[in-house]
Amino acid sequence: MVSLRDRVALVIGGNSGIGKASAFALAEAGARVVIAARREREGLAVVEELQARGAAALFVALDVTIEADIVAGVAATVEKFGRLDCAVNSAGICEDFGPVSDVDGAAFDRMMAVNVRGTLLGMKHQIRQMLAQGGGGSIVNMASFLAHAATPTGSAYVATKHAVLGITRSAALGYAKDGIRVNCVAPTAITGTPMVDDALANYPAVMAPVIAAIPMGRPGRADEVGRAVAWLCSDEASFISGHSLAIDGAQLAG
Repeated sequence: MVSLRDRVALVIGGNSGIGKASAFALAEAGARVVIAARREREGLAVVEELQARGAAALFVALDVTIEADIVAGVAATVEKFGRLDCAVNSAGICEDFGPVSDVDGAAFDRMMAVNVRGTLLGMKHQIRQMLAQGGGGSIVNMASFLAHAATPTGSAYVATKHAVLGITRSAALGYAKDGIRVNCVAPTAITGTPMVDDALANYPAVMAPVIAAIPMGRPGRADEVGRAVAWLCSDEASFISGHSLAIDGAQLAG
């Protein structure tokens, strides 16, 4: 069984979807968990549920597009729990469902700001804290199977996830000798997430071929990704870094 007893985990974007599922999986493994997100009501509700299950948890208001918020989130984690051992960068948005010829520049900029810049700055300050503690730690970023593939539509979103994979690998190489592992997960369509649930409801023509392309015949679930995130954060994955773990029902195997 995965154990994160006495570890401290910061989950950015932990108020919903895969981030929330990751927070529960981390807490179940014994970690003390900080939920950092923009939507306070949702974040506090997650903390209350974690505490009801016996976990130590804290909510911190944080917008990943504001670097000062990230700095404050890491500081609040350390102030409350004394250190930072694991970080999950799960904040992400998708506003792009059209072909390249219809890409909206402003939407592209917003997605890059949240999905890529937010992840990069999250790693920046998480790694600085881990180094200040003497090294060691694990970071898991949220990529996508679209970090390894593409679709005829949604090219701007595809670009952000390719970028997440790139910065994950770069950080893994840069801090391997410091004992800091950096990986990402690459899920396919995952239910229980605002992004996919909204897309399934409002863009069925876009999502139908995505679901049909999953060999296991169904979308994944947020808890299936959350458990993988907790495993990557644990010592069970102690020699794994710079890796992108596909959680895709064999979709990338074809």
